[in-house]
Amino acid sequence: MRPLELIVEGFTSFRTRQVLDFASLDLFAITGATGAGKTSLLDAITFALYDKVANKPNSSKELVSQGATQLKVEFRFEIRQTEYKVIRTWRNRGKTDEKKFLLDKLIDGVWERRDRTEKIEEIIGMDFDTFTRVIILPQGQFDEFLKGEASKRREILRQLAGFQIFEQMRKEASDRTSRYKSEREGLEKVIEGIQAPTLEEINAQQQELAVLEIAIPELEQRNRQNHKLLESEASLFAQLQQQIQITGKLTELRQDAEQIQAIEMQLRHAQMANSIAGTWTILQSSRQRLKAAIAELTQSTQILSQSQTHLASQQQILNQTRDHAQTAQEQIAMQESHLALAENLYIQQQQFTSELERADQNFQERSQVLKNAATAHQQAEIDWQATSQKLEEMELAIASSDNNPQRLEYLRQAAEPLAQWRMRKDSLAKQQQKLEQLQREKDELAQQLTKNQQFLIQLENSFSKVSADLIKAESLNLQALQSNHANALRAELHDGDNCPVCNNSYSIQGLTELVKMESISTVELKKQKDIFEKQLGRLREDIAKFAANLANSQQQWQERSHEVSELETQVQTLHNQISQILQSNWTADSILSDRQKLEQQALEYQKLIAAKSELVNVVWNLETKLMASRDSLKLAEVELQKATQERSQRQKQVQAIASQLQDITLGKSYEALRQEIAEQKEALRDRLQNAEAAHQQARENFVKSEATATKAQQNHGLAAIEDSQNQENWQTELNKLNLTEAQFLAAQTGRSQIAAWQQQLEDYQRQVQDLTTRLEVVKEAIADRYTDESAIRTLRETIHKLEQELQQQNENRASLKAWLEQAHQQRQASQAIMERKDLLQSQEQTYHTLAQDLRSDKFQEYILDSLQQELANRASVLLKQLSEDRYLLQIENGDYWVSDNWNGGEKRRVRTLSGGETFAASLSMALALSERLAMGVELGSLFLDEGFGTLDSETLESVTQILESLRQKDRLIGVITHIQALADRLPTQIHVQKSPSGSELIRI
Repeated sequence: MRPLELIVEGFTSFRTRQVLDFASLDLFAITGATGAGKTSLLDAITFALYDKVANKPNSSKELVSQGATQLKVEFRFEIRQTEYKVIRTWRNRGKTDEKKFLLDKLIDGVWERRDRTEKIEEIIGMDFDTFTRVIILPQGQFDEFLKGEASKRREILRQLAGFQIFEQMRKEASDRTSRYKSEREGLEKVIEGIQAPTLEEINAQQQELAVLEIAIPELEQRNRQNHKLLESEASLFAQLQQQIQITGKLTELRQDAEQIQAIEMQLRHAQMANSIAGTWTILQSSRQRLKAAIAELTQSTQILSQSQTHLASQQQILNQTRDHAQTAQEQIAMQESHLALAENLYIQQQQFTSELERADQNFQERSQVLKNAATAHQQAEIDWQATSQKLEEMELAIASSDNNPQRLEYLRQAAEPLAQWRMRKDSLAKQQQKLEQLQREKDELAQQLTKNQQFLIQLENSFSKVSADLIKAESLNLQALQSNHANALRAELHDGDNCPVCNNSYSIQGLTELVKMESISTVELKKQKDIFEKQLGRLREDIAKFAANLANSQQQWQERSHEVSELETQVQTLHNQISQILQSNWTADSILSDRQKLEQQALEYQKLIAAKSELVNVVWNLETKLMASRDSLKLAEVELQKATQERSQRQKQVQAIASQLQDITLGKSYEALRQEIAEQKEALRDRLQNAEAAHQQARENFVKSEATATKAQQNHGLAAIEDSQNQENWQTELNKLNLTEAQFLAAQTGRSQIAAWQQQLEDYQRQVQDLTTRLEVVKEAIADRYTDESAIRTLRETIHKLEQELQQQNENRASLKAWLEQAHQQRQASQAIMERKDLLQSQEQTYHTLAQDLRSDKFQEYILDSLQQELANRASVLLKQLSEDRYLLQIENGDYWVSDNWNGGEKRRVRTLSGGETFAASLSMALALSERLAMGVELGSLFLDEGFGTLDSETLESVTQILESLRQKDRLIGVITHIQALADRLPTQIHVQKSPSGSELIRI
């Protein structure tokens, strides 16, 4: 996977939109102050892909920039020649948060939206944990890993490789073992508490239940028959009681017959009154209308008299107002004639006053212009004098300048050769130091080789002596063994026996006496021989290595001597070239100092020339401005004199016209006089209009009152006629019913009462009919039968005894069924618990075994040791590539060693390596782990995060070369570092800069 572009906005410290183009990068550094957001760039990549970040809260709300309400991360990358783009956003919508994720794929130059079921893990081939371990190399942790103790090293490797899962599995297996054991022990106690019945007990109870199943139906049949008989007797007894009750009720009803007849009479009178109620209602309405017409006629007559009196009063007021208006109009006409003459004078006065104001304003403006012109002229003269003084001082400074352009040009020509001379000289000093170091190493190797050769001769002599002693001892031991075997055989044989060795007859005569010999121990001699033999082997290997290292060192010394000679020649050539340019003796510091000084002087000289040119232009402009200010001052003085004369003339004209106007208006102003006449005319007009309006309103009120009185007279006549007709009709209706008005009023009854009387009569008749019918039905049902409470009581006692017996039998049956059901359940539960206990015991044993196998001193140690050896082998291959076939990494007896092929394969502990060598070794281990975890997935990019510490110049050079070698493997290499010297050596820097508006990305 190779990144192409990253866009962040509102993410951690990046508030504003920032774009990081990876397409044009191969090896680059990410720099910036602590907390600026260097590592946040890697977090943005993992957030876009997996919606997670390492070692930080994974809530989007916690990742959004402070004060922001939304964040957006867009990441474009390429994998297997296919380009993808992911966009992940978060937005705060008040009470809820909105998260979105989009995945696009570039097909034929067009972005196509992918299905949400297509997962990033399947595209990249790695989950979040693997991605962070593979792409982001923990080089700093491997530095600690290589130099740490074995226990510390295992813990680091467990974390880096993600093997914490095995410890978690062990803990989970142990927890499950405890849970299963606890549950199993609990089930064992439950089984002990369950007392399941035997099969014999169950069979006995089943037989008893079968007997009850036959007896209970017979009892139920007898009970049903007795219940039917009881129902029949109870029904007959109820009918006898009902006959008695009906007879009593019928007797009570017949006693209310007289009251019912009175109600029938009241009902007939009420119905007759209701038949003429409509005529009575009409009569009542006509009487009310006649009464209202009489009241209306009286009121309208009074109002007509009042309105007639008011009309006469308003007519008199109107006549008086018209006489007063005629007199006032004659006086106003005389005042208006004087106003016309004053109007002409007033207009002239306004014109003269306006001209006076303009003249006065012109005078003020001309005075201010004169004042400004005088001030401008004075300031222009001061500016011209000051600038002229500066120009003279500038010319003196230019004349006294130490500028030496010829010398500066020589120094500029010598700058490039001087830089090369200094670089060659520094390289020469370093090469000379390395040459001296190689000489010392060569001498040390020669001395060590001589010592080892001398020691080899001593060891060979000692080995020869021990070998000879061992051969001699083994020969003597063989003789002793043979003698001892012969003595043992003689002790077993008798004279005349067949010898098992020679197969001849054994004879004691003629046998020589054998001396008993003791064997010599050769164990110590063999140990000494083995020790000397191993020492000789190792010493010969060491001598061969020292010889090879000495030859290699001699070759390196010769090559380094040749390089030193060439550098000395180059340094001298550049020195002569610089001397020829400068034509004088020189030193590097003096050249740099002189050039810096002359460059500064040349810069100052150019500034003086430019400043002089500007001052010349300024002086010329100021002279022009001074002449113009003089002309403006003279013109302003002439204009002010003219304005003074005009203002005096206008003042005289205004005073003359004001005197004439005062005589005509008798001391009043024209406006006051005109306003007074207008107010008099308006008041007169309003008074006349009010009088006419009041008279007109009084006339209208009189006309309305007159019409109202006429209408009231007509209504009174009509109401009297209508009331007379209705009275005749009402009397006719009463005569037909043979009633008086008083009797009618007494007989009037409400509809509800009439309905109640009707309902009462109907209920009485219905009850009599119902009771009579029911009595006949009951008599027919009883016929000649009879029963009493004693017979019913006896039958009920019989049924009660039978039901008690039946209930007891049912309870016995239910108890037996419940017992059998419980017994069955107990046996099933006991069987299920036994099966569950056996399963738990099996699982307990399985997880116990798994927990024991996953202990850190067994399975985990085996896995870690295997992984460590695998990583060491792969890291050795990578280290050899990074160091140009010089170093190999090996692990022996739990410690890491580095074999130096340039020094005859000499082995050194990793702890003794220099800074650059340690970086190469730790980086090789990190790369090996990355490849191992990637499982063959394409690795198009690597990031190193803060793994360098402090670097000296030599280590810095080594680190840079190693990173350059990684760069040549067609990978994107990003280095997050706080070491500026390292960042300056890399081709490109991405600097993360803090600012008030959020962190910003600057490409350097």
